[in-house]
Amino acid sequence: MAVPGLPRLLRLVADRVYSSGLRKEGYDALAPGRSGRRRRLPYGSRAVGGGREDRGERQSPREVRIAEVRRETPSAVTLVLEDFGREPGPFDFRPGQFFTLVADIDGRPVRRAYSASSVPGSARLEITVKHIEGGRFSAHAHRSLRAGDRIAVRGPSGHFHAEPQPPEKIVLVAAGSGVTPIMSMIRTRLSDRSAHDRMALLYSSSSAEEVIYAEELARLAKDHPDRLSVTHVLSRRDGRLDADRVRRWVTGAPPARDAHYYVCGPAPLTALVREVLAGLGVPDGQVHHERYTGGTETGAATTVPRRMTVERDGEPVGSVVVEPGQTLLDAGLAAGLPMPYSCTVGNCGDCMVRLRGGEVTQSEPNCLTERQKADGYVLACVGCPLSEVTLDIADP
Repeated sequence: MAVPGLPRLLRLVADRVYSSGLRKEGYDALAPGRSGRRRRLPYGSRAVGGGREDRGERQSPREVRIAEVRRETPSAVTLVLEDFGREPGPFDFRPGQFFTLVADIDGRPVRRAYSASSVPGSARLEITVKHIEGGRFSAHAHRSLRAGDRIAVRGPSGHFHAEPQPPEKIVLVAAGSGVTPIMSMIRTRLSDRSAHDRMALLYSSSSAEEVIYAEELARLAKDHPDRLSVTHVLSRRDGRLDADRVRRWVTGAPPARDAHYYVCGPAPLTALVREVLAGLGVPDGQVHHERYTGGTETGAATTVPRRMTVERDGEPVGSVVVEPGQTLLDAGLAAGLPMPYSCTVGNCGDCMVRLRGGEVTQSEPNCLTERQKADGYVLACVGCPLSEVTLDIADP
């Protein structure tokens, strides 16, 4: 560092590598303006309000710095994010929605979707990341990310969120890190001191040490006994949640005709709770659910290169070879094709395209309905070709 100008040169080189990685992902380029502050250069897209984007267009990323890395449990950390290089702005979303984080890992941009756990409208966004065995992003977050590091954020996305005008009673069921969007709902509702709605949370964790937000949940329930109740189930001590236990907990709470139910956790849990609620006569429109997967790598099914041809309403757009380890979306973006996408983990459906020819395998569970699958739709972000394929990216 004693060599004059060397620190500045190293920063310029690091910035160039970082920005190049984002451009390859289809994101805006980042470049210094005349004032020395960063400005965004349009990359043929515009952000659309509410976290949604037009099919075939791309959201601009939001460059942020990590203000704090907070340890929640032995296997979960919270990343506190704030804007980098500009006046801090609010992070607008609906409680329950998720953001896609992008970080450079071993020279390759890696994207993962995580639910926000903070209150919408604040200058800092909180994202809690649970370590997953084999998860590239979660391992990077736990081992390498530090305060001051920079990453990119896209979003918000997702249809799992609380309504602007909440009902009199909200029933919440979560397991493991599925509590993160639930926590955003709880924090948001309790921040409204004029509200009188009531919330009941059933939260399953493996052990007391793995209860995310344990101290805060206990404090909030104590400070707001008339608005929040929390019931913990520790699977190593009490056994896993089963249908009978869920049914007894739901029916034991004070009834409310217009209550809405929010369920977030692994697919087996969400299916079990939905089945119990249906058996109790709860209308399907009052049940909201979000299921998640472990976030491990997709693309393992691509063992040999396969050609992918992309069309829009039957008109050719381009073609590319999907290499082993790549998804359809990864290959398309790397070739500069206008692939639609948002969350990149099979949860939002923005990357849904019609398979016109060939065979594709995709990770399960995902957000496609049985009808959509029967109609030939696949998700490019979790789909891998088993043969030469042709995709139509026209708006379904």
